[in-house]
Amino acid sequence: MQIPKERIVSPNEIDDEYLCPICFHLLWKPVECENCQRIFCKTCIDECLKEKFDACPLCRHYQEKRCSPMFYALLTKLKIECENKLNGCNDILSYEFIEKHQNEQCQYKMKCCRGCQKEIIEKDLYQHERNCGKVRIECKRCNQVYKQKQKHEQLECLINMLDISNKKSKTLEKKIENLEQYVHELETTVNLYIIGGFASGIVHDISLSSLPSSWEIIYDFTYGHVTTVEELPELKLRCKKQIIVGAIQGSSSTILKLAAMGPSEILLLDSPLNEPTKFGNVNWYLTPDYSFGFAPSYSVINCFCADYGEKDNSENRLSWHLSGDGGYRAGVFKDLVHDTDWRKIIMAEKQ
Repeated sequence: MQIPKERIVSPNEIDDEYLCPICFHLLWKPVECENCQRIFCKTCIDECLKEKFDACPLCRHYQEKRCSPMFYALLTKLKIECENKLNGCNDILSYEFIEKHQNEQCQYKMKCCRGCQKEIIEKDLYQHERNCGKVRIECKRCNQVYKQKQKHEQLECLINMLDISNKKSKTLEKKIENLEQYVHELETTVNLYIIGGFASGIVHDISLSSLPSSWEIIYDFTYGHVTTVEELPELKLRCKKQIIVGAIQGSSSTILKLAAMGPSEILLLDSPLNEPTKFGNVNWYLTPDYSFGFAPSYSVINCFCADYGEKDNSENRLSWHLSGDGGYRAGVFKDLVHDTDWRKIIMAEKQ
């Protein structure tokens, strides 16, 4: 707020004591320097103090003091012309109400047109913008934005609405498709847990025919086959969320003698030796240059190369060498590194 003394309506000349010695306008929200008793606009003295702290421009030692209530009462008796007088406002307000009038109530403020960006008196702005050809309008039905003077034909609007409807329909179809896929994967997992018994962790003697038809074998080699650390991560590309790892005895058998289910991220593990990762009720490990396999979650992994634990849940342990030998164990059956009867099995849901 800067109020030149020319806007003050008074039959007499305004004394200098009513003017700020910094801006030379009518004091606004005044504060006093306790050292020299001079009064300043609050904003003016604050700007000065930004350059040099505590340096009063008159006495060089500023200490703020509240302005005298009697002096403030004299200010409130002043009558002031609105700053928009040149635009047509003839209102004269008291010191107390001039700020609110100019900021909120005066209809003669200058406003910017949303279209042509010209400065227009506020009371004329509505009519101006109604006729301004550069004002942009958004159709509430089809969301198309166009200039006010442009034609927005009904047929064009209908076409746009149809296009929006089609886009929303495709988005909804995609969401439904994703939901159906999620439900399918969830049902598959639930079926495996309930039908296959995988909820308990490691299972025995599961027929492949009892599993959902969406599952297929993606890795099938004899225990004599040398599994490498590079083979397993490559299988991840053929997997969705879950995998089944197990062992089958016999080249024509379809019975998983031992198996466990877990997330496909198992194939990307980089496990420190004998420090497995727990998924559900199973401890999994994939330790490069050592071995890959699982054991019950409450069991300790005992790998020298492969897991050789004997007393602690030996029937629930599976371990394949990753160090240049074949598979090592399927439950209590061990030393299978050259065996051609036992098979290494990894299954995944069809993509």
